[in-house]
Amino acid sequence: MAIFKKRGKWWIGYRVNGQRRREPTGSTSYALAKEILAKRLTEVAEQRHFPGRVANVRPFAQVADRYWELHGRFLLSPTWKWMFQRIKARFAGKKVGAITTADVQRYYNEIAGVHTKATANRYLGLLRSMFNKAHDWEDFHGDNPCSRVEKGRESPHRLRYLSHEEMERLQAAAHPRLYPVLLCALLTGMRRGEILGLTWENVNLEQGTIYLLKTKSGKPREIPIPTKLHDVLMSMGPQPAGSVFNLPLIMLQRYFKKALERAGIFGFRFHDLRHTFASHFVMQTHNLPALQKLLGHSTPTMTQRYAHLGSGHLASEMAAFESAIPVKPQTPMLEGHHLGHHPVSSHTPVS
Repeated sequence: MAIFKKRGKWWIGYRVNGQRRREPTGSTSYALAKEILAKRLTEVAEQRHFPGRVANVRPFAQVADRYWELHGRFLLSPTWKWMFQRIKARFAGKKVGAITTADVQRYYNEIAGVHTKATANRYLGLLRSMFNKAHDWEDFHGDNPCSRVEKGRESPHRLRYLSHEEMERLQAAAHPRLYPVLLCALLTGMRRGEILGLTWENVNLEQGTIYLLKTKSGKPREIPIPTKLHDVLMSMGPQPAGSVFNLPLIMLQRYFKKALERAGIFGFRFHDLRHTFASHFVMQTHNLPALQKLLGHSTPTMTQRYAHLGSGHLASEMAAFESAIPVKPQTPMLEGHHLGHHPVSSHTPVS
């Protein structure tokens, strides 16, 4: 049993069936916190304690803030923060236990009506995660209201990649500060954030390896440095520490836009450089498992979108297989010869 202060408000602690529970009183008064604790102890003694009642009356905004503090702020993409803020604002006026499946479905439909099914699915996934974590931390009890809202079917992923001729034009049109970044994207398939966040401490030119510690999947990965990129990095004058490319995002966007205009390339995003790397890697090597490791995909599903680009090698593989199988040319069948039947000889007596 305990009463303690946290962030200016009093909390109470007690045990139920041997398990320790902590509960915010929402009050700045010690006397009131003491009364609430006494009430909880009476409920426990009379076996009238229902933790769900306590947790589910918490404001959703309070539960959301705890989610962000303990989990959300460690998500790498800034997009998640933007989505989190919109979800929190939408349900801020509700108690966490009062949010129903219908509420979530209505919100999902609104997002899908304005944006894409893919965007709506991301919002649904984040809200589901918020309820799951709240349940784990005993900030919410009951079924997740998101569990019965089905994700909509997403449109096929956009796959735009440069031809060899377009790659040459784009490199020729690139600003000197953009060129190393451009080459890194084309030769490694690294994401824009990974490239701009790359430091010299994670580049080993002697071993020819780039170490990515913070990735979208949360798993570190190693990327071999191609010879052409190695030469460019050496020419930049490697440093013991600090940013490799030292190019702010706004400047990268400006240089990239101008390079596309000069090269006459339209409908192309920086992320499409990653598609360009992956597409040409598959067309040259036909090795999807290796590509999955290089791109850092946690499952083969994302890598599979490039599978059709490597299907051309199946014809050569089949040709190699066929050459190893002995097949004799078919000889013309004599008239009257059929499988399992022989013609009757004129010398054979017929009964």
